Amino acid sequence: MDIPIRFLPTQTIAPDTFLVRQLAGEGMAPHLTMLNSLVIRGAEPVIVDTGVAATRAEWLERTFELVDPADVRWIFISHDDSDHIGNLFEVLDLAPNATIVGTWFQFERTAADRAWPIERLRILNPGESLVAGDRTLTAVIPPTFDSPTTRGLHDSTTGVYWASDSFAALVTHAVDDIRELDPGFFRESFVTTQRMVSPWHRWLDPAKYDRLLDDVRSLQATVAVGCHGPAFFGSQIDTAFRLFEELPHLQAAPQLGQADLEVMRQLLGIDVPALV
Repeated sequence: MDIPIRFLPTQTIAPDTFLVRQLAGEGMAPHLTMLNSLVIRGAEPVIVDTGVAATRAEWLERTFELVDPADVRWIFISHDDSDHIGNLFEVLDLAPNATIVGTWFQFERTAADRAWPIERLRILNPGESLVAGDRTLTAVIPPTFDSPTTRGLHDSTTGVYWASDSFAALVTHAVDDIRELDPGFFRESFVTTQRMVSPWHRWLDPAKYDRLLDDVRSLQATVAVGCHGPAFFGSQIDTAFRLFEELPHLQAAPQLGQADLEVMRQLLGIDVPALV
Protein backbone atom coordinates (compact mmCIF):
# COMPACT_ATOMS: atom_id res chain seq x y z
CA MET A 1 0.00 0.00 0.00
CA ASP A 2 1.27 3.47 -0.88
CA ILE A 3 1.33 6.14 1.82
CA PRO A 4 -0.97 8.98 0.72
CA ILE A 5 1.10 12.02 -0.34
CA ARG A 6 -0.17 15.29 -1.77
CA PHE A 7 1.63 18.41 -2.91
CA LEU A 8 1.15 21.74 -1.19
CA PRO A 9 1.59 25.07 -2.98
CA THR A 10 5.25 25.89 -3.48
CA GLN A 11 6.33 28.41 -0.86
CA THR A 12 8.69 31.34 -1.42
CA ILE A 13 10.79 31.55 1.76
CA ALA A 14 13.37 34.14 0.62
CA PRO A 15 14.29 35.95 -2.61
CA ASP A 16 14.81 33.38 -5.39
CA THR A 17 14.39 30.57 -2.81
CA PHE A 18 11.48 28.16 -3.04
CA LEU A 19 10.26 25.26 -0.92
CA VAL A 20 8.72 22.40 -2.92
CA ARG A 21 6.39 20.85 -0.36
CA GLN A 22 4.50 17.58 0.08
CA LEU A 23 2.34 16.29 2.93
CA ALA A 24 2.31 12.58 3.76
CA GLY A 25 -0.02 10.50 5.87
CA GLU A 26 -3.44 12.10 5.55
CA GLY A 27 -6.09 9.49 6.34
CA MET A 28 -3.60 7.26 8.15
CA ALA A 29 -2.89 9.16 11.36
CA PRO A 30 -3.69 12.48 13.01
CA HIS A 31 -0.08 13.67 12.72
CA LEU A 32 1.34 14.30 9.25
CA THR A 33 4.85 14.45 7.83
CA MET A 34 6.11 17.08 5.43
CA LEU A 35 8.47 16.18 2.58
CA ASN A 36 10.36 19.24 1.36
CA SER A 37 13.09 20.09 -1.10
CA LEU A 38 14.55 23.46 -2.06
CA VAL A 39 15.23 25.38 -5.25
CA ILE A 40 17.59 28.37 -5.28
CA ARG A 41 17.54 30.28 -8.55
CA GLY A 42 20.28 32.94 -8.58
CA ALA A 43 23.11 33.14 -11.10
CA GLU A 44 23.89 29.41 -10.80
CA PRO A 45 20.63 27.65 -9.83
CA VAL A 46 20.75 24.96 -7.15
CA ILE A 47 18.39 22.09 -6.36
CA VAL A 48 18.71 21.04 -2.73
CA ASP A 49 17.77 17.37 -2.30
CA THR A 50 15.64 15.65 -4.91
CA GLY A 51 12.44 14.45 -3.27
CA VAL A 52 10.87 11.00 -3.14
CA ALA A 53 10.51 8.59 -6.04
CA ALA A 54 6.86 7.88 -5.21
CA THR A 55 5.78 11.29 -6.54
CA ARG A 56 8.46 11.66 -9.19
CA ALA A 57 6.43 13.00 -12.12
CA GLU A 58 4.79 15.84 -10.21
CA TRP A 59 7.95 16.63 -8.21
CA LEU A 60 9.89 17.07 -11.45
CA GLU A 61 7.11 19.19 -12.91
CA ARG A 62 6.92 21.49 -9.89
CA THR A 63 10.69 21.79 -9.57
CA PHE A 64 11.24 22.62 -13.20
CA GLU A 65 8.41 25.15 -13.17
CA LEU A 66 10.80 27.15 -10.99
CA VAL A 67 13.97 26.73 -13.02
CA ASP A 68 14.86 25.55 -16.52
CA PRO A 69 16.64 22.18 -16.27
CA ALA A 70 19.36 23.42 -18.64
CA ASP A 71 20.14 26.26 -16.19
CA VAL A 72 20.59 24.06 -13.11
CA ARG A 73 24.26 24.15 -12.11
CA TRP A 74 24.33 22.37 -8.76
CA ILE A 75 22.43 19.54 -7.02
CA PHE A 76 23.19 19.61 -3.30
CA ILE A 77 22.54 16.30 -1.52
CA SER A 78 22.28 16.75 2.24
CA HIS A 79 22.51 12.99 2.82
CA ASP A 80 21.76 9.78 0.96
CA ASP A 81 18.45 8.65 2.48
CA SER A 82 15.81 7.71 -0.09
CA ASP A 83 13.59 10.72 0.61
CA HIS A 84 16.48 13.04 -0.30
CA ILE A 85 17.81 11.32 -3.43
CA GLY A 86 14.64 9.80 -4.84
CA ASN A 87 14.85 11.66 -8.16
CA LEU A 88 18.58 12.31 -8.40
CA PHE A 89 19.26 10.38 -11.59
CA GLU A 90 16.21 11.82 -13.33
CA VAL A 91 17.41 15.33 -12.46
CA LEU A 92 20.88 14.47 -13.78
CA ASP A 93 19.34 13.27 -17.05
CA LEU A 94 17.21 16.39 -17.45
CA ALA A 95 19.86 18.87 -16.26
CA PRO A 96 22.99 18.11 -18.30
CA ASN A 97 24.95 21.05 -16.87
CA ALA A 98 24.38 20.11 -13.23
CA THR A 99 27.01 18.82 -10.81
CA ILE A 100 26.22 16.83 -7.67
CA VAL A 101 27.49 18.52 -4.51
CA GLY A 102 28.01 15.63 -2.12
CA THR A 103 30.59 13.70 -0.11
CA TRP A 104 32.70 10.67 -0.86
CA PHE A 105 30.91 8.68 1.84
CA GLN A 106 27.58 9.40 0.13
CA PHE A 107 29.06 8.16 -3.13
CA GLU A 108 30.27 4.94 -1.46
CA ARG A 109 27.01 4.30 0.41
CA THR A 110 24.87 4.57 -2.73
CA ALA A 111 27.22 2.79 -5.14
CA ALA A 112 25.85 -0.66 -4.31
CA ASP A 113 22.49 0.38 -5.81
CA ARG A 114 23.67 2.71 -8.55
CA ALA A 115 26.88 4.70 -8.64
CA TRP A 116 26.71 8.43 -9.07
CA PRO A 117 28.60 9.68 -12.15
CA ILE A 118 31.95 10.50 -10.59
CA GLU A 119 32.74 12.98 -13.35
CA ARG A 120 29.76 15.04 -12.15
CA LEU A 121 30.63 14.98 -8.43
CA ARG A 122 31.90 17.96 -6.41
CA ILE A 123 32.86 17.07 -2.82
CA LEU A 124 31.76 19.53 -0.15
CA ASN A 125 32.59 18.38 3.38
CA PRO A 126 31.31 20.06 6.58
CA GLY A 127 32.78 23.52 6.97
CA GLU A 128 33.67 23.88 3.30
CA SER A 129 32.13 26.45 0.95
CA LEU A 130 31.19 26.61 -2.71
CA VAL A 131 30.82 29.82 -4.70
CA ALA A 132 27.68 29.45 -6.80
CA GLY A 133 27.70 32.55 -8.95
CA ASP A 134 26.20 35.33 -6.85
CA ARG A 135 26.28 33.49 -3.51
CA THR A 136 28.47 31.36 -1.28
CA LEU A 137 27.03 28.07 -0.04
CA THR A 138 28.55 26.54 3.09
CA ALA A 139 28.06 23.01 4.40
CA VAL A 140 27.23 23.06 8.12
CA ILE A 141 26.30 20.04 10.26
CA PRO A 142 22.77 20.55 11.66
CA PRO A 143 21.77 20.16 15.33
CA THR A 144 20.15 16.74 14.72
CA PHE A 145 20.63 14.11 12.02
CA ASP A 146 20.16 10.41 11.34
CA SER A 147 22.89 9.80 8.77
CA PRO A 148 26.69 10.03 9.08
CA THR A 149 26.80 11.81 5.71
CA THR A 150 24.53 14.72 6.71
CA ARG A 151 25.44 18.33 6.02
CA GLY A 152 23.10 21.29 6.07
CA LEU A 153 23.55 24.17 3.61
CA HIS A 154 23.76 27.89 4.39
CA ASP A 155 23.21 30.50 1.68
CA SER A 156 25.23 33.67 2.35
CA THR A 157 23.01 35.84 0.17
CA THR A 158 19.60 35.13 1.71
CA GLY A 159 20.60 33.69 5.10
CA VAL A 160 18.55 30.56 4.44
CA TYR A 161 19.82 27.44 6.20
CA TRP A 162 18.71 24.08 4.80
CA ALA A 163 18.81 21.78 7.83
CA SER A 164 18.33 18.38 6.17
CA ASP A 165 16.29 16.30 8.68
CA SER A 166 16.76 18.80 11.50
CA PHE A 167 14.23 21.47 12.51
CA ALA A 168 11.62 18.78 11.81
CA ALA A 169 8.13 18.84 13.28
CA LEU A 170 5.03 16.81 12.59
CA VAL A 171 1.93 18.82 11.74
CA THR A 172 -1.81 18.35 12.17
CA HIS A 173 -2.65 20.04 8.88
CA ALA A 174 -1.00 21.95 6.06
CA VAL A 175 0.76 25.03 7.45
CA ASP A 176 3.05 27.76 6.10
CA ASP A 177 4.31 28.84 9.51
CA ILE A 178 4.73 27.19 12.93
CA ARG A 179 2.43 29.85 14.40
CA GLU A 180 -0.43 28.00 12.69
CA LEU A 181 0.14 25.04 15.04
CA ASP A 182 -1.10 24.81 18.60
CA PRO A 183 1.92 25.89 20.75
CA GLY A 184 1.72 22.85 23.01
CA PHE A 185 1.44 20.49 20.08
CA PHE A 186 4.33 22.20 18.30
CA ARG A 187 6.64 21.90 21.28
CA GLU A 188 5.91 18.20 21.80
CA SER A 189 6.09 17.48 18.09
CA PHE A 190 9.42 19.26 17.71
CA VAL A 191 11.24 17.61 20.61
CA THR A 192 9.79 14.20 19.76
CA THR A 193 10.81 14.42 16.12
CA GLN A 194 14.36 15.59 16.93
CA ARG A 195 14.74 12.65 19.33
CA MET A 196 13.50 10.20 16.70
CA VAL A 197 15.91 11.62 14.11
CA SER A 198 18.79 11.57 16.59
CA PRO A 199 18.33 8.78 19.16
CA TRP A 200 21.93 9.46 20.21
CA HIS A 201 20.73 12.59 22.06
CA ARG A 202 20.59 10.53 25.30
CA TRP A 203 24.38 10.10 25.31
CA LEU A 204 25.29 13.70 24.59
CA ASP A 205 27.65 15.79 26.71
CA PRO A 206 25.60 19.02 27.05
CA ALA A 207 28.69 21.25 26.90
CA LYS A 208 29.96 19.63 23.70
CA TYR A 209 26.50 19.72 22.17
CA ASP A 210 26.19 23.41 22.98
CA ARG A 211 29.29 24.00 20.86
CA LEU A 212 27.57 22.37 17.88
CA LEU A 213 24.51 24.53 18.48
CA ASP A 214 26.74 27.61 18.64
CA ASP A 215 28.22 26.70 15.25
CA VAL A 216 24.75 26.75 13.71
CA ARG A 217 23.65 29.81 15.69
CA SER A 218 26.67 31.72 14.43
CA LEU A 219 25.24 31.53 10.90
CA GLN A 220 22.59 34.01 12.05
CA ALA A 221 20.17 32.39 9.65
CA THR A 222 17.10 34.35 8.63
CA VAL A 223 15.20 31.18 7.72
CA ALA A 224 15.82 27.60 8.85
CA VAL A 225 14.02 24.72 7.18
CA GLY A 226 14.51 21.04 6.58
CA CYS A 227 12.85 18.20 4.78
CA HIS A 228 10.24 17.37 7.39
CA GLY A 229 8.61 20.48 8.78
CA PRO A 230 7.52 24.06 8.22
CA ALA A 231 10.07 26.83 7.74
CA PHE A 232 11.24 28.78 10.80
CA PHE A 233 11.52 32.54 10.34
CA GLY A 234 13.39 35.12 12.43
CA SER A 235 12.82 34.71 16.18
CA GLN A 236 11.20 31.30 15.59
CA ILE A 237 14.73 30.00 15.03
CA ASP A 238 15.65 31.10 18.57
CA THR A 239 12.65 29.15 19.85
CA ALA A 240 13.95 26.05 18.07
CA PHE A 241 17.42 26.46 19.59
CA ARG A 242 15.96 26.64 23.10
CA LEU A 243 14.28 23.31 22.42
CA PHE A 244 17.46 21.81 20.96
CA GLU A 245 19.21 22.69 24.23
CA GLU A 246 16.86 20.35 26.09
CA LEU A 247 17.76 17.26 24.06
CA PRO A 248 20.72 16.00 26.15
CA HIS A 249 18.42 15.97 29.19
CA LEU A 250 15.45 14.12 27.67
CA GLN A 251 14.55 10.44 27.60
CA ALA A 252 14.18 8.47 24.38
CA ALA A 253 11.27 9.36 22.14
CA PRO A 254 8.24 7.06 22.32
CA GLN A 255 8.05 4.62 19.42
CA LEU A 256 4.96 3.58 17.50
CA GLY A 257 4.01 -0.01 18.19
CA GLN A 258 1.81 -2.76 16.87
CA ALA A 259 -1.30 -1.23 18.44
CA ASP A 260 -0.67 1.99 16.52
CA LEU A 261 -0.25 0.01 13.31
CA GLU A 262 -3.59 -1.71 13.89
CA VAL A 263 -5.31 1.68 14.30
CA MET A 264 -3.82 2.85 11.00
CA ARG A 265 -5.03 -0.30 9.28
CA GLN A 266 -8.52 0.25 10.64
CA LEU A 267 -8.54 3.84 9.42
CA LEU A 268 -7.55 2.62 5.97
CA GLY A 269 -10.06 -0.23 5.98
CA ILE A 270 -7.36 -2.90 5.74
CA ASP A 271 -8.35 -6.25 7.22
CA VAL A 272 -5.34 -8.27 8.38
CA PRO A 273 -5.64 -11.62 10.23
CA ALA A 274 -4.54 -11.36 13.85
CA LEU A 275 -0.99 -12.45 14.55
CA VAL A 276 -0.63 -15.27 17.07
